[in-house]
Parts: sequence; structure tokens; C-alpha cells
Amino acid sequence: MTLGLPGHLARDSMSRALATAGHFAAFTCLAVAATVAFVAAILFGNIDDWAAFILTLAMAVFLVAVSIYSTVTLTVVYLVVGAAVVCALTVLIMDSEGGFATTNNALTALPLVALLLVGGAGSGSVTALIWATLGYALGEAATFLGVALVGGTYAPNLAAAAAFGLVVVVRTFDGLSRRSDSRHTAGLHRASQQSHELEIRHDYELRATARLHDTALSHLVAIAAAGSGPVDERLRVGIRQDLGLIVGRDWATDHAEAGGSGNTRERAAARPPASVDVERLPHAVAAAANAGLEIRVTGDLEVLGELGPRRAAALDAAVAQCLINVARHAGVGEAEVAVGLAGGEVTIAVMDSGVGFDEHEVPEDRIGLRTSIRARIEQEQGTVRLWSTKGIGTTIVLTVPEGGE
Repeated sequence: MTLGLPGHLARDSMSRALATAGHFAAFTCLAVAATVAFVAAILFGNIDDWAAFILTLAMAVFLVAVSIYSTVTLTVVYLVVGAAVVCALTVLIMDSEGGFATTNNALTALPLVALLLVGGAGSGSVTALIWATLGYALGEAATFLGVALVGGTYAPNLAAAAAFGLVVVVRTFDGLSRRSDSRHTAGLHRASQQSHELEIRHDYELRATARLHDTALSHLVAIAAAGSGPVDERLRVGIRQDLGLIVGRDWATDHAEAGGSGNTRERAAARPPASVDVERLPHAVAAAANAGLEIRVTGDLEVLGELGPRRAAALDAAVAQCLINVARHAGVGEAEVAVGLAGGEVTIAVMDSGVGFDEHEVPEDRIGLRTSIRARIEQEQGTVRLWSTKGIGTTIVLTVPEGGE
């Protein structure tokens, strides 16, 4: 039983609830005993009845103290005072003219039950059972001593025994439930941790796959666009640097974090498209330049400054992949890139008037659109929308929220 609370709070709350319920039951028993003694004292004027009334009130006062300040010292004091009160009340009850043959009677049961329902200091069912056992044992011992003083007949009080048995059952069930809940909580924690680890691993694998795909494909496109003859030295340096990064320790990190943006700026400088801010879309500009693709930009690239570095790098890499796809498959030598900011989202649309394609016909083993574009943007809580018609062209709209890491 967890009450909808975290495990450690549920245990403490349940323990306090059961202790409070026990205190209320003990107060009820003492209130009934005090009422009986008071009524008897008023009706008969017997000094023993007044004594019983005062003793019951004294026991109630100590119970109030234990309820407010649940310390070990106060609990022990209550048990000692309560045992003395039970002994004195037993003497008064058994020595009276009430005609009780044994100590197994209702009047003796009232202070006995109040004694074993002390609750006591500490939390947990085991602690509560220890205090209840001490209270019951001291109560029965005090009863035995009291009846021995007046020469009566001792018999275990069945009502007190039933109350003690009820406490044992309730506290045992509570303890077993807590242990079961603890195991379940631990299992849920482990499952949550494993789920989190799998999510991190999946994220890492997606980044690694996209990075490897982008790097290899962009270089192949650049080499193909360079034509026959020696490879341009700038392109050769860029390929060497990216290969060194791939075989290094941080090969799956983002381009901007791994220092790749500097390399892409170098390669973009070799053939910079007109009217494009290299600082805002370095990887996309480099990919278009290496592929021999002309870019026309509309909108304000400054809105990309509203994105965090990692999110901006992811968007840049996704746009680069879109441009590489245009260069490889669209059959045209130019593309349009439209940038905008609205509703707290940055949007980039990549459009071409090429041959178009049917997304459903793309083979499963082609990971450019699925991983390097769609998965990369979705990792940044963004969306990818695609419209393409054969013979007319393709438009891909990438949208990501402002901010991010």
C-alpha cells in the first residue's frame, strides 16, 4: 500500500496513520473508563471510583504526550505509568463489590487495551509490534500483580488479547506489503533505468549512423563532381580530416561539437554559392559547393541564431543531406532554400524542380531521408514534411522549436 506516494514517504505516512488510529482507539478506551468511574463516583460517592477516575485521566495525559512527542523516553514512561495505573485499577476493580470473578472483564480490558495501543517512537511495523508486545506484556503482568494483592482470580483478558492479535495482524500485513512494494519499486526503478539506457544508446546509434552516412556520402558526391584528374587539395585535406575524426574517439559527436564546422567552412570557401551566409549553414553550404549545386536563399538566415548550437548543427546537417539528395537524384543544378521563423519554430524548406520521386518507393536500405534527415530532426523535437511529384519536383520542410541545446 503506497497511497500514491514515493516509497519512503508512503512508509512513513502509513506508519503515522496506523499509530494515530491506535492512539484514537486508546483514547476511546480511556474515555469510556473515565466516564464509568466518574458516573459511579457521582452516583455512589465512593472514593475508590474517584481514584479510578483520576488514575485514568493521568494515563490519558501521558498518552497525549506520546501522541505529540513520539520519543523513546516518553513511550517508556507511558508504559511504566500505564502499567502502574493498570495494577491500581485492577486492585480497585477486583476489590470492589462489583462481583467480578476474574480479571477477564470489560472494565479491566479498557486500560489494558489503551496500554498496548501506545504506538511508540520510531516508524515501521516491527517497531510498532515491539511496543505493542511490551504494552500487552506489562499490562498482563500488572493485572496479575494487582489481583494477587487483593487475593482474586487471575485470567487472561480476552478482549485485550483480541486487540493485541488485531494489532499483530494489521502490522504484519503492513510490513509484508511494504516489503513487496519495495521490491516492486526497485524493479520499476531498474526497468526505468534500462529504458533510459536503451534510449541513450538508440540516440547514439542514430547520431553515429547519420554522421557516418553524411561524411561518406558528401565526400563521394564531391569526388564525383570533381571529375577526372587529381583531386583538389582543399577537398583532399577535408576528406583526410573527416576520416581522422571518424576513426577517433568522438567520431559520433555532432559536427559543431567535433570541430567539423571549421572543415566545412574551408571546403565551402573553395566554391562559395552566392548570397549564402556560410557562418549560419556551414555544412549545407559545403555540401552544395562540393556537389556543384547552386543555392538560392530566401528569408533571413539570422533566425537560425534563435537555436542552440546542437539543434542548429542538426538542422544544418539535415539541410546538407537534402541538398546532397537534390544533387544526386533531382537531375537539376540548383535548389532553393527558404528560411523562416513563426510561432516559436524555425523552418527551412528545401525545394527543387527536378524529377521528383515517390517516398514509398524508396528502398529500406536507403538511410539518407530516414536517418540523416527525419530521425535527426525528430531527435530535436522537430518535424519533417515532404511533398514530391514525379516530373515536377520535391519540397522538404524541416521545422524545429526555438532554443534547445
